[in-house]
Amino acid sequence: MAHVRIPAAATDAFDLVALKLHARIDADDEDAALELMGRTAANEIEAYCDLALLRQTIVLEIEAGNPVLLPVGPLATDAVVTIDGEPIIGAVTAGRYPVLTFPDDITGMAAITYEAGYGDTPADIPADLQLAVIDHAARMYDLRGASEGQQGLSIAAARICARHRQVRA
Repeated sequence: MAHVRIPAAATDAFDLVALKLHARIDADDEDAALELMGRTAANEIEAYCDLALLRQTIVLEIEAGNPVLLPVGPLATDAVVTIDGEPIIGAVTAGRYPVLTFPDDITGMAAITYEAGYGDTPADIPADLQLAVIDHAARMYDLRGASEGQQGLSIAAARICARHRQVRA
């Protein structure tokens, strides 16, 4: 089920000051590189966990059927889910793993749009996921340019993400 993410928040999913403190960096000359690594770390964690750290609009086209696990969570607290542009009420189970139940009159392919994410600022993201982002970004900084070193998420990020990732059969 392919989907498109459209960022709605006006900020990054991490705090640069917190990242610099975690990485033990005092100077400002690495800020651009750290911002890039922070964004990359946040994107990797979102993709690994199928979640939106900050508010995003999710757009997908799927075959109507019941029930359908929406691909990205958590459903934003004030989210309006639309099917083919029409808002639907009461057909979505909210939470980290939102589930859509199609009304009986909808069949075939349907365009679904909804907002997912914990909020609009890094402070809205659960603390453990905030740590996962900055820890993974700090690891990327430490290993920049290295031809050796284990690939993948930092150990802390991997453990944290394992708690947030849904196991699918």
